[in-house]
Amino acid sequence: MIPCFNDGATLRETLASIEEPEPVEIVVVNDGSTDPETLAVLGEVEAGGTRVVHQENKGLAAARMAGVDATSAPYVSALDADDLEAPGALAALADALDADPAASLAWGDVQNFGDNAVLRRLGRTLDPWLVTYVNELPADAMVRREALLEAGGWEVNGGYEDWDLWMALAERGARGIHVPVLTGRYRVRAARMLGETQRRHGAQFELLRSRHPRLFAERDANRRRSSAPSRCKLLFPLVDRLPVADYTKQRLFRAVSRPGAAFRALLSAR
Repeated sequence: MIPCFNDGATLRETLASIEEPEPVEIVVVNDGSTDPETLAVLGEVEAGGTRVVHQENKGLAAARMAGVDATSAPYVSALDADDLEAPGALAALADALDADPAASLAWGDVQNFGDNAVLRRLGRTLDPWLVTYVNELPADAMVRREALLEAGGWEVNGGYEDWDLWMALAERGARGIHVPVLTGRYRVRAARMLGETQRRHGAQFELLRSRHPRLFAERDANRRRSSAPSRCKLLFPLVDRLPVADYTKQRLFRAVSRPGAAFRALLSAR
């Protein structure tokens, strides 16, 4: 599913990036776009055979779920209309889920491009303890349809739609697979990375906490079972008690979990 809200400048490139060796069900969800260029591009891609679902503006979560409702494939993956899929990524993730029927989702690594070109090597497991501190899974992870629907799908708006879903899956004991391949390219823009996310982190994280109370209540028990690095298990609870802003804590959690980028993350958290 590719939600689109006034993303006409990048939508063609996003669609062109989907190169797969087997059939893929693609739907673009026009989430109430008003920009003339975007409306023209949507008309163009629809005329070219890509399915486009039109709805009033309801936000990213609702747009993704409209895409789920409009498709029937057993595996589901979301792609933002300004990001890119790596060639063969969907097939690689689907193969991983085919090979492990007990796994609910699969994901790979992501290459940033734009303002910050960095290869992001992401989390190796869906860890019920770690996910209450940091979101280490990419937005384009592939999820089994039945697991997605049982967890409620994407429900919240405001920037943490994916994190909320990963928490919902972790609460249900879902297991994920990291596939060691590049699966996507994430367009980085300063405003996208820091602006609204930094301003709203505290409120959005409290929303996650209120939606998943059991996951947070079981932190101590899940910490003992967690496969997270020892440094994370030692330092995360300490960082969580620091008298600093919530978003600063988030930057510090990431610095601890990704020691190779610690210096850069600590500087940007100042």
